[in-house]
Amino acid sequence: MAITVSMWSGKSGEIKRFLASFFRKEIKTEEEISRWIYVYNKPLEAIDIISALMDNIEKYNISMFIQIDRGDLHPINENNHNDIIKSIFQLFHSKYII
Repeated sequence: MAITVSMWSGKSGEIKRFLASFFRKEIKTEEEISRWIYVYNKPLEAIDIISALMDNIEKYNISMFIQIDRGDLHPINENNHNDIIKSIFQLFHSKYII
């Protein structure tokens, strides 16, 4: 099982700025990208980027979604991110060790 994390933004440079802050290095991508998608084959690793954006959501104009395998897209926001992180941990803790 995998988790796909998707980010969308209508503000030019916003995703690149967030990723540079998250990874703490310059990101080699076009400035005006409006979406970023990454598949985490170790699903627990997705928790870090979800937490980072939600902890700093007031700084960024970015929408985030997750998808488990080929299932539905689920929006992540300030109201549900803790429940989503708990659910990811419960679903995958026994299957994957980081």
